[in-house]
Amino acid sequence: MPRRWNIAILLIVALGLGVLFRDSVWAILILAAESGPYLLIGFALAGFLKIIIPEQRVFKYLGPNTFTSVALASLLGIPIPLCSCSVLPVATTLRQSGASRGATTSFLISTPETGLDSIGITYALLDPIMTIARPLAALTTAVVTGTLVTTLEQLGWAGEPGSSSLEADDGCDDHDHDHHAGDIPSYATGWERIREITRRSLAYAFGPLMDDLTPWLILGFLISGLVVIAVPDNFFTLYVPRGWAAYLLMLVIGTPIYICAAAATPVAVALIAKGLDPGAALVLLLVGPATNATTMLVIARLLGKRILAVHLIGVTGCALLLGAILDELYPALGIDLSTAAAEVVHRGLSPIAAAAAAILIFFLVRSAIRIRLMPQVTQDIRRLGARFGVDPLSPGMRLTAVAVLGLAYVSTAFSIIGPGEAGWVMRFGRVVRTVSEPGLIIHLPLPFDRVERLQTRAVRRVELGFFRETDEDENALPWATAQSRDADDTPWVSMRRDFDAEAEMMTGEENILSIQYAVHFDIRDPYAYRYRLADPDGLVRSFASWVLRQAVAQRAASDILVVHRAALERECHTILQRELDAMDSGIRVIAVTLQDVHAALPVHEAFRDVASALEDKARRTRQAQGYRSETLALARAEAYALTQTAAGYQSEVVNRARGQGQAFVSRLDAYRAHPALTRLRLYFETLETTLSDAQTTFLLGDDVVVELWKSRNGKGLPGDMLQSVLPEPGGRRDSNPTK
Repeated sequence: MPRRWNIAILLIVALGLGVLFRDSVWAILILAAESGPYLLIGFALAGFLKIIIPEQRVFKYLGPNTFTSVALASLLGIPIPLCSCSVLPVATTLRQSGASRGATTSFLISTPETGLDSIGITYALLDPIMTIARPLAALTTAVVTGTLVTTLEQLGWAGEPGSSSLEADDGCDDHDHDHHAGDIPSYATGWERIREITRRSLAYAFGPLMDDLTPWLILGFLISGLVVIAVPDNFFTLYVPRGWAAYLLMLVIGTPIYICAAAATPVAVALIAKGLDPGAALVLLLVGPATNATTMLVIARLLGKRILAVHLIGVTGCALLLGAILDELYPALGIDLSTAAAEVVHRGLSPIAAAAAAILIFFLVRSAIRIRLMPQVTQDIRRLGARFGVDPLSPGMRLTAVAVLGLAYVSTAFSIIGPGEAGWVMRFGRVVRTVSEPGLIIHLPLPFDRVERLQTRAVRRVELGFFRETDEDENALPWATAQSRDADDTPWVSMRRDFDAEAEMMTGEENILSIQYAVHFDIRDPYAYRYRLADPDGLVRSFASWVLRQAVAQRAASDILVVHRAALERECHTILQRELDAMDSGIRVIAVTLQDVHAALPVHEAFRDVASALEDKARRTRQAQGYRSETLALARAEAYALTQTAAGYQSEVVNRARGQGQAFVSRLDAYRAHPALTRLRLYFETLETTLSDAQTTFLLGDDVVVELWKSRNGKGLPGDMLQSVLPEPGGRRDSNPTK
């Protein structure tokens, strides 16, 4: 196939891959833009150091088998601009020049682990702490390992040294450039000498040095871009145990694989953005450049197998220990490096950063063409496909790739708005459509339209006066695509807030209190939140600080410390919501919570005693109020019970009297209606009284004989029996005593 068709197909494939992995490409561009200025400056400084201080001039100081030579080799290895393929040949030259094995080992560690280019890219993508910690860690590792080698060599335990010469392919891939820039002509003076130094420095920096780092930089940027889209957010926080497990994982990944210090930095940034601990990232940055397979082979041949074992133990041990120390340092300083790294990955392009990225990409492409990188990659792809009996670059496979990538390009016209999301279709930066319902939407493909999304149901949180180490409810990035920021807004500036000053507030009586508080909020108007606010969290933080300071200034310290915290929270919530509504921010405040309130440290104990006394007073007051309420309630209950009892007794007596009166009236009416019966009853009652002691009584009359028998049970008249017997013919009467 003609070369022009190969180039055309390559461009189509590149375009398709760029469209398919547009988020990854955007992340790569952001990393290149952020690191571009510092990386270019680092290359230039490395070139100047290469010309001004050639490594041959310092070799003569590294000969003695002493700690001084180890320290000097470690220090010189940090700034000396040696590219990846020149480290091993220079180390061989260093050993042949009479340098001790300890100094050579230190040089082999500090040189690849750090350099001016890697220091610059670390500062651009991370923060000053990592920028300082990385070369210090490399220096410490080199000094410790070199000292171990020197000590073992002095004790005679280092074994026999290896060969002082290496095969041509032991260092790295073959290359057709010279790493030695030569000496400045002696006749050059003044400005001519300066121009010559500048020319040779830049020629070396953007020539051999750039050529050797180009494959690794491209690989590092590609890996970081793939990590951004392939690894879920907070992956390492959720699925990889923090601490030693993460350190060992990075140790296993970084030990056999070579990746240069500069190229490892964007990879580390992408991993940190996904939740990897800074200490684990430092382990990768230290182990990757210093313990790859090629380096271990060279050390075994050049210095001996025992020195190789000491080299591995020293590098891995120092990396693990220094990583653990770094993980303790960041929380102590109140800095969240993962948030800073995520901000870098999702940051917008400023004009200066875009220009630096364009210059960096130009030099990378030029070096890739000069070293024939694509033919090498093509050979590697063919070699890999041959293992499976496939030619990945055959015409049929190329057409298939073009068809797949064409479908991938068409797929960019379809987007999905998930549940709890709002979306906007942007056409060349202008909102042409707003989507509030979840589902599939169709729009023009890239580069005409793109879709921005915003999580609307998530509860967001900003904290003031303290730093929360866990990431359980971290604010999700407010939108899927990047947001624009100022060019000088480096990630570490926003993270390194003065939490003590942020928490200190003056009360109404001019006392100083330290108040740590948090604001929870969600989104009421997604459009206003997304397009009318440059920094929503910063706006909420600023207004919350102003509202709380104003409220605290109107209260006494004792009220805030003890009794009026809930009222203060409600007041701040109301005022903060009113101010945000006036700004048309689209934010709804859910709660303002005072996490911790205490006095300044010098008087904290005294305020705590006063607060304890006030709390005791309030507690006893509440107890007295409770006792009073209980006593009053019991008294009221007892009085009510007595009142009800008296009312019941009154009703009973009245009703009984009424009943007795009614009974008397009823008997009186009966007596008046039947006087004979009344007389008979009175007669019987009289007999009952007068004859109560007689056993048998006979009442005789003209026509009847009445016998009254008293009951045998002796219980009185209710058992008496009255019998009337009429006279029988002949004058006989029945008188049966058994009746």
